Amino acid sequence: MRADPLISTATGRACLALLCLLGTSIGGRTYVHAQFSDAGRAASLEATSSPIDLGAGVMLPHAAAGRYRVSFDRCSSPALVSFVETGPYRSNPALSAASQPENRVFYVYRGWNLGYRFATVGLNAIHFTRRAYARLTTGRDPAGNEMAVEITVPAGCEASADDVLAAFRRQIEPSD
Repeated sequence: MRADPLISTATGRACLALLCLLGTSIGGRTYVHAQFSDAGRAASLEATSSPIDLGAGVMLPHAAAGRYRVSFDRCSSPALVSFVETGPYRSNPALSAASQPENRVFYVYRGWNLGYRFATVGLNAIHFTRRAYARLTTGRDPAGNEMAVEITVPAGCEASADDVLAAFRRQIEPSD
């Protein structure tokens, strides 16, 4: 049996250093989290958020993001356009599938049609890529509260995601 205390060995010192770093990290995160109130955080996100890009020069403010119905002449029921947040800790858009299994669901983010099956993977990959780019260049976080467009096309309607998005842009544009 060794008479040396555990702290004097190299392994013991390394473990103690890692525990100190972990404790400091947790304490710092707890302090920062306590400094932001929920109301203050929501107000700061709304103030710093950029509008949602719907393509073709049409922008929608974050405050107007919600659920919209888009009617077509060739479809018996309207398509549903709603918005989902991007990022790893947001709700999983694949779980908010269409109300009927025959409906088709598309996800569009900044003009990219992500499809349905791997929409969450695509949204997370875009989010992390944008965050990494921001950290390496300006230090700002442009992907912190970005939104993607979820388009639900009813069964029996042959409209594509692009058709629905074009009709939605016409619907929300102010008429002269």
